[in-house]
Amino acid sequence: MNFNMTLAQRVQSRILEYGSFITVLFVVSIYLSTSLAIILSGLLGLFWLLSAQFMVLPGTLKKNPVTAWSLLLFLCFIFGLCYSSATYGEAFSMLMKYRELLFIPVLIPFLTTERYRCWVWKAFVIASVLILLISYLMDIGFLDLNKHGDPAFKSRITHSIFISFFAFFCAHKAYDGKRYAKLYWVLFIFSVYNLFFIVEGRTGQLIAVSLVLLFGVQRFTKKVLLFTVLVVAILLALFLAFSDKATRINEGIASTQAYLQSHPEKTEVSMGARFTFWRDSLRLIAEKPLLGHGTGSFAKEYQRITRNEHLIAKNPHNEFLMISVQLGLLGLLIYLGFLASQYYYAKKLPNKEKWLAQGVLLSLIVTSLFNCPLMDHAEGHWFTTMIALCFASLEVGVKAEINHA
Repeated sequence: MNFNMTLAQRVQSRILEYGSFITVLFVVSIYLSTSLAIILSGLLGLFWLLSAQFMVLPGTLKKNPVTAWSLLLFLCFIFGLCYSSATYGEAFSMLMKYRELLFIPVLIPFLTTERYRCWVWKAFVIASVLILLISYLMDIGFLDLNKHGDPAFKSRITHSIFISFFAFFCAHKAYDGKRYAKLYWVLFIFSVYNLFFIVEGRTGQLIAVSLVLLFGVQRFTKKVLLFTVLVVAILLALFLAFSDKATRINEGIASTQAYLQSHPEKTEVSMGARFTFWRDSLRLIAEKPLLGHGTGSFAKEYQRITRNEHLIAKNPHNEFLMISVQLGLLGLLIYLGFLASQYYYAKKLPNKEKWLAQGVLLSLIVTSLFNCPLMDHAEGHWFTTMIALCFASLEVGVKAEINHA
C-alpha cells in the first residue's frame, strides 16, 4: 500500500515537473506563435488532469482567491450560454475566447516551486528581448513580418502592452542595483524608446506612463515621487508638442474633442468610434441590466441597435462593457471582484512579486478601458499567465523574496 502511494506521488511529481518545463515554452509561445500556444495550453491542461490537480482544486481556491474569482467569471460565461441571444456556435466560440481564465488555476500547480518560477521569469525576459529586437529590425527594414506595416511581430496594441510591462520589470531590476543592473537600464531605455518612437501603440504608451508613476509610488519617497511626476509631465508635454511621433495621440485627442462637440462625421476616427461603441453598449446594458444578453451576444445585439451601419462592432473595445453586455451587472461585479482580489492579495506577496503583480493589475485595468484583453488571444494568454506567475507563491505561503531573473 505504501509502495503504491509512493509510486503515485513520484509519478505526480514528475508530471508536475514536465508541466513546469512546458510552462516555460508556453510563455515564449505567447509572444511568437498562436498555434504553438494553443497546442502547449492543451498539453498543460492534460498534465493538470494527469497529475490529479482537480482533486486539490478546492484547497487551491481557498488559498488563492484570485484563482477562485477567475474560475467564477468563467462559470458565468458558461451560465450565459443558457439564455444567449446568439446562435449556439457563436456563443460557444465566445466562451472559448475566455477559456484563458482557466489558465490561472491550471498553471499555478506548475509554478509553486521557486526554481520553476525563476525559469518562467527568465523565459519572459528572453521572449520580451526577442520581440523588442525584432521590432527594431523591422523598423530599419531588415525584417518584414507584419502585414499591417507596423514594426511589431504581433499587433501594435499587443506589442505595446508586452513591452510597457517589460520596461516596468527592467526598471525594478535596474533599481535594485544588483547583477546586470546596467543591462536592465539599457533594456528599459530601449523599451521606452520603442514604445514612443517606433511602434506608437497608444494603449501601451498610456500603460507605460501609468507604470512609471506606479514605480515611483512603490520605490520612491514622496519628494522624489513628486519630482518624478513633474518630469513625466514635462516630457509628455514636449513629446506631444514637438514630436512627429505623437500623431496618433494627437489624433485621438482631436477625435475625442470632435465627438464631445457632436461632430458625427468624426466618429469613424479610432477614438470617436470607440465612444460610439461605448454609448451603444450602455444602451444594451440598460435593456437587460442584471444578467445581460448572454455569452457571445454582443455582435448580434449591437447590429440590432446601431444607428450607423458603417460602425458594425464585434466588441466595444472595453472589457468592462463587453462583460456587462453579455453577463449584466452580475458579470461586471465578478470581474471587478477578480481585479479587487489581485489588489488585495498582492499585498500578501513578497515585495518583488507584489510590485510586479500590481504592475500586471494596472496594465490589465488600463487595457480593459480601451480593449478586451481577456477575449483577445495573445493578451488573454499573457495576462492570465502573468497573474498565475505572480500569485503562485500564495499557494505555498512564500515569505522570502525571490530573485526573478
